[in-house]
Amino acid sequence: MLGNYLEAIAQTTMRGDAREESYYEHLSALLAGYGEAGLKRTVSITTLPKQTEAGNPDFRIWDGKQHIVGYIEAKKPGTNLDLIEGSEQLKRYRSTFPNLILTDFYEFRLYRDGELAFQVSIGQSALPQNLQMVSPVSHAVEFKELLDRFFAFSLPAIRSAAALATELAKRTRFLRDEVIAEELVEEAERSGGIHGFYEAFKT
Repeated sequence: MLGNYLEAIAQTTMRGDAREESYYEHLSALLAGYGEAGLKRTVSITTLPKQTEAGNPDFRIWDGKQHIVGYIEAKKPGTNLDLIEGSEQLKRYRSTFPNLILTDFYEFRLYRDGELAFQVSIGQSALPQNLQMVSPVSHAVEFKELLDRFFAFSLPAIRSAAALATELAKRTRFLRDEVIAEELVEEAERSGGIHGFYEAFKT
């Protein structure tokens, strides 16, 4: 399964005209295959799902029973994930989505409740990019463990008013930032007065 996946990723890279979205079908097929072989059920994957309060991760993963398992944010092969991890986008995603994977299609990082819980690289993106070669598979067992953890996730029950208030505050904060950010874009060519309001609002 992983060998076929890396072959497909490499072929897309070696064509030389691929965008990030060009790789989505390969990851979707890999996840669907894992669902059939490992979970013995159909896994549903939505690519580029509709906007959420924290933004728009590239993949929304369903367990086949109308429950959302988690989200995946993907970057083009070879992207420095350390830089992405520290970006405002990933900070929003990690704070809002309790079960999140960040990947460049070769390296996979699983975040649980905002913290890095597991990471693994299954190949080398430089081989198809620089040498026109398909990367051999590495760390297959660890990758299966990462997927096992990802698909085993379930949202914790909210058993108190305090816990509910915490979750609502978390989502409200990012909804506020998204709305004001849209206003900033619309006002970018004007006086910029709203920018001062936004900075004051954040403090």
